[in-house]
Amino acid sequence: MQKEISQQIIDYLKVHNRFITSDELSDGLNVSKKTISRHINSLNEKYPKPIIVSQRGRGYELDYSNYLDYANQDFHHDSSTHLRQENMLTKLLFASPSEVKIYDLINSLYISESVLWNDEKQISKKIKKWNLKLKRKQRSIQIVGNEKDIRSALIELVLHINNSTDIETLRRNTDRSHQKDFNFALSQVEMSLRVLNGSLTYPYNINFFAHIYILLTRARKYKSVDKSIASEGNLQAEIKINPEIFSVCKTIINNIKKYLGITGTDIDSEVYYLFKYLLTSRFNSFDGIVLDDRDLAEEVTDFFIQEVSQNLDCSFELSIKDEIKNHVLAMISRLKMKISLPNALLNDIKLEYPTVFSATKKAAVKVSQEFELPKISDDETGFICLYFAKYYEEKNKSNAKVKVYVICTTGIGTSGIISTKIKNSIPEIEIVGLASNFDIKTILKKQPAVDLLISTVPIDCHGKVPIELVSAFFTKKDEQKVKNVVRKIQNERNLV
Repeated sequence: MQKEISQQIIDYLKVHNRFITSDELSDGLNVSKKTISRHINSLNEKYPKPIIVSQRGRGYELDYSNYLDYANQDFHHDSSTHLRQENMLTKLLFASPSEVKIYDLINSLYISESVLWNDEKQISKKIKKWNLKLKRKQRSIQIVGNEKDIRSALIELVLHINNSTDIETLRRNTDRSHQKDFNFALSQVEMSLRVLNGSLTYPYNINFFAHIYILLTRARKYKSVDKSIASEGNLQAEIKINPEIFSVCKTIINNIKKYLGITGTDIDSEVYYLFKYLLTSRFNSFDGIVLDDRDLAEEVTDFFIQEVSQNLDCSFELSIKDEIKNHVLAMISRLKMKISLPNALLNDIKLEYPTVFSATKKAAVKVSQEFELPKISDDETGFICLYFAKYYEEKNKSNAKVKVYVICTTGIGTSGIISTKIKNSIPEIEIVGLASNFDIKTILKKQPAVDLLISTVPIDCHGKVPIELVSAFFTKKDEQKVKNVVRKIQNERNLV
């Protein structure tokens, strides 16, 4: 509960770009002023510098620079109780569908049986979000549920993938003792891309990497895999259509067996899971089609545009269809294959674009009903929302003078959103390009006249061009920060 209230406070202050009184926070979050004060003090104690400042008579305000620094470093200072329960849940998930002896849990976690009982209650509530259940059987405990949901829970708990938009952030949040596994998993992703002559952007690159990384731990400790997947009829049909993808997945599993020193066929069925993940990703060299869904994707895309346009009372340019259709095609594949795609940007999408997200979610509900598709998750809805949000932001365009390159590794329209927001809010800026952080040196060589780099991720660049770190949605606080830098650049020009 504490973590939820703390996050609500941060979210509230992020949305309201000003000082907020304790009375307003109390009313807005429906908690007491003492609770507000306690949680803000607790939050500030967790970080090297306070992320929330207070002034007598004015209230509280988010120190946006400090918040961005620590958000990118992904600090984790959860209570010992929360960490213990997360550790216990991870053990149970890795072992599933096998049982874990209560004796082993008590001894490994150094807890009493009464504490274990309480932890079980909390874990039972937490795993409902993945449609999983905790089951006691005599002197053992196990997690019961769909294999897909178990994998989704593991990815979120072990790698905190729901908070990361790039591989390097995942690396920073991984223990040093696991860096060898991390590098091996990353090498398998890179090998796949080379062989298939393709590329993966966020979130597909992180999703595929995460499943390989989790597989290493699972295979090393438990070797428990649901083998029924091999007999799925539609999957066999897809393998015949996409033999090159299946071949790459077999190579990955063989490499994992060599890496772990595993013999036999215990994890051979994992090749089918990897095949699913790759098939439902958006490579630049193929579309991730399940049983020829192009016509369906066309209809679903038209329906989305029609519904969102109606909900927002806004007409979108025709070019939006081509952008959304490719994402919808891959989404339909994931829905049919029961593959989840975590969205680390979801909370900020809801905060920054509540109207557009609501309109997109209403449309998503109707899409599932109209086309008899599985329920479209908020994560998937958030990704589609970004396409509409991008065009929604493009109504007021203006010219600029300070030459800027936007650095953004997330893809999925966020770089376009930042670009549009900057154009609309800061007419003194001219955006000369968008790129990833890996291309910075090349950019500066080709574009020596660049005045400023605006980046959504920390970058190490020792050139003379200033760098301004912003969030993936370029909020009002980001806008003010960039305006200050632009003003400084212009003042320096005037002095020359």
